[in-house]
Amino acid sequence: MKPGTKKVSLAMAAAAGLAIAAALAWFFSRQSTIGLFEWHPPWRRNFILIGAAGLLPLLLALAALPRRKDPAWKPGPALAIATMAFSALAILLAGGLFAYVWSSARSVALPIPSLTLVDPAVGVPGSGGAVRISLSSDPHWGVDTSDADARTAIIKGIAAARPRRDALIILGDNVEMGMEDTSWRQETLELSSALGDLPVRSLLGNHDGLIDGQYHFEKYFAPSAQKTDSGNPFYYSMSAGPAEIVVLDLLWGAETFTRAQAAWLERTLAALPAGKQVIALSHCFLYASGADDEYGYGWYDMPSTIARVAPILERHKVALVVSGHDHDMELLKKNGVTYAVIGTMGGILDVEPTHHSPASLWFKGGVYGRLDLDVSSAGIALAFRDKDGAALREDFIPAR
Repeated sequence: MKPGTKKVSLAMAAAAGLAIAAALAWFFSRQSTIGLFEWHPPWRRNFILIGAAGLLPLLLALAALPRRKDPAWKPGPALAIATMAFSALAILLAGGLFAYVWSSARSVALPIPSLTLVDPAVGVPGSGGAVRISLSSDPHWGVDTSDADARTAIIKGIAAARPRRDALIILGDNVEMGMEDTSWRQETLELSSALGDLPVRSLLGNHDGLIDGQYHFEKYFAPSAQKTDSGNPFYYSMSAGPAEIVVLDLLWGAETFTRAQAAWLERTLAALPAGKQVIALSHCFLYASGADDEYGYGWYDMPSTIARVAPILERHKVALVVSGHDHDMELLKKNGVTYAVIGTMGGILDVEPTHHSPASLWFKGGVYGRLDLDVSSAGIALAFRDKDGAALREDFIPAR
């Protein structure tokens, strides 16, 4: 084997490994990818295969190293050619995947439909000493299994509610696949048409982050002109009259709960006046009833969020945590913190729970709807409502 061929094959193998590593590093820097790897075995296999495509040329090149000075070694030329061929394929794979995802995720039809967005710097002011917020989650625009009629009924019911609601907050999984612009556009058109000037705010969900879907989320729901106290569009705090809302970046579990976010949360809660009512919002839940999915993963009482997030919320006496992710309704209480799950804005409803959380006070499955919060100096009134606005469960958290 000629010395020049050896050097070329080694250089190409190194380039292939670097190209695959760079592509994977970029994918895993996106909001929902780590959770996708942890929670979805088919996608985990895909990422492993992509990594193997970058590793194979390096292994072939290394196999030739012990005999690299032996020109008479017969397998040498064939191994070098194989190394160069697989290297070229790996480089094309890395470049092609990156180019496809980058271009698809950044394809946005302009102009973006106009929405009245809640500005975190302003918050939700309310009126008459009270703030009235409606919340729901997991509408999943862009997939046939989502119930469009129920979703529309919920939105129109919020818009028509009296007294007037001050804001609608969607707790994530706005769309089925975050990189697809058509679903985001459909959502904003429907919201704009039904809500008029009623302010809306959305959180990023695990489906919204697929794949590099955070770009679309920011374009539609977190424009750069809106600033947050954290400097991050995915977690921040904002005022809500007599309460403070903290928005957490929790998608599949606690994989996105970075040290920076934890430190920000500690600082933010510690800086609030004593007795301030605090409402935390997130996509993924902490405590919830649920069942195992087809891969054997439990969609209930989330060990990672309970271990890493709950102690902070308890230490600072957060009053209420509202989440989606599970497609049902539930009210729970644990260590002085009330939890609500309201993932019922249209996504396919979950099966009957096989695990009932010890923290559960009330559970309702098989029903689409919303959660209304009326926040005053006296406390937080909760009303779980079905898609037609009928009350299913009411509760009250007195101010401390």
